[in-house]
Amino acid sequence: MTWKFSRYTLGAMGKQCCHRGRISYAVLRLAGKLEEVRRKTHNFGTDVRLFEAEVHMIKAVKENEGLHATGLAEKLNVTKGAVSQIIGKLQKKGMILKIRDECNQSRLKFVLTSKGERAYEFHEAIHREFDAVIDQILCGASPEQMFFLQTFLESLEKKIESYL
Repeated sequence: MTWKFSRYTLGAMGKQCCHRGRISYAVLRLAGKLEEVRRKTHNFGTDVRLFEAEVHMIKAVKENEGLHATGLAEKLNVTKGAVSQIIGKLQKKGMILKIRDECNQSRLKFVLTSKGERAYEFHEAIHREFDAVIDQILCGASPEQMFFLQTFLESLEKKIESYL
């Protein structure tokens, strides 16, 4: 096996390293594209543009009925102030209503308006569509390949978390 630093003379091990480099760059390109999508606003089937944090708040309110600001903050792993700020924006956009908790009048609960419900449903449809794309790409993969890919992605995620 040769070890000259030319892609033509590296031999089998060099080819493997070249593939690894292409994989790492593909992951970085994918991460960049996902970040672009994340930063954009979308209307989610309504007449109002929503940021990712806003639509995820809508999802949290829908899927955790009756939860108050502190509970939402814990669920989303954000501050209570962040919840209040996002809820305020969503209220102005006509997505969420604040109502008094019948059991504890000092607490507010949040419910979706019909526009908020529409945004929630549209967001869920996007996730189903993305799941279908992934399923289509992976349809010919063996269980071993699927396991490898899942393990690889989970390991990569843990490594990336160490940079945060």
